Amino acid sequence: MLTPEGFALQLQAHRGVLLTLAAAVLGRRGDADDALQDASAIALTKLGSFQDGTNFPAWMGQIVRYVALNQARRRSGREALSQEGLEELWCRAPHAPEPANPTQLLELSRDQEHFDDEVVAALASLSPVARACLLLRAVQDLDYSELSRILGIPEGTAMSHVHRARAALRTALGEREARGG
Repeated sequence: MLTPEGFALQLQAHRGVLLTLAAAVLGRRGDADDALQDASAIALTKLGSFQDGTNFPAWMGQIVRYVALNQARRRSGREALSQEGLEELWCRAPHAPEPANPTQLLELSRDQEHFDDEVVAALASLSPVARACLLLRAVQDLDYSELSRILGIPEGTAMSHVHRARAALRTALGEREARGG
């Protein structure tokens, strides 16, 4: 059985993934932090439903996702994510793990704190699920089976979302190159 202490350790270990998941829905770092805090409070009341051997990020990820979706619905009736909010969001979380592969798409270098404005705009153009898949894969370095478990979608669907999101970003950012940017 998951104890409150064990929960706290798991939460800290997976904080970056859970924040990224909330942020993909909400678009603002502060909102993502709030969603994670609210989801944590809910999860603490449901520790008895956590079964040993269950994947913690998948279990907690579902709670975070539902809380974030509810917050997004309450916040201004599905307003579009703002570019400013997304830029604020992608500041590196203090406890987020360092990315494993420095050549990955959407990788922040160790001395970089934000995506540039055009990357943020391209990310904002993606659906929340596609954005979550792409960011969890590229920034958090999760494999497709983990994406599948966390988002509750088939593994092939997660792969498709990542593939299409990367293609959309390449197109959007390729247009920048064509303009001489």
